[in-house]
Amino acid sequence: MPKFQLDWEIECDFDLYGIGSHVGSHRLCFDLNRLFKWQLSYDRMLVGLSKTGNTEHIVHRYTDEELGLDVALILNRVPDGILASGASSFDYLLRVRRGMSEELEIIKTIRKSNLVTLVTSVDPENSGALDSMFELDKL
Repeated sequence: MPKFQLDWEIECDFDLYGIGSHVGSHRLCFDLNRLFKWQLSYDRMLVGLSKTGNTEHIVHRYTDEELGLDVALILNRVPDGILASGASSFDYLLRVRRGMSEELEIIKTIRKSNLVTLVTSVDPENSGALDSMFELDKL
């Protein structure tokens, strides 16, 4: 019997950014709120899987239905492990609904912050956190 290979392409409806910062998530949220006029606030703990077991990652989120804006700041590195193995050099991941990134000039604006040492776009499919990013959409 012949074997079939499924080629399944996942479409991401968001852009993902990696952020390097030496401050806690609450301070980074405060600075992003100042730069973008957002209202990021604590949303939940996201459970990730690592070699040593489950890890918990803080998620701060802001949504504005009028603008179609959905932003989530996720703590990537915790003492117990990393949420996105393909983005292990980043302390935080910023998920922005696709289509809003260009309008907001995410990278250019975040680089104005004194609390951020590095910001760059990350390919969600190669980050290793795709399941976790989709988990954010569940209630």
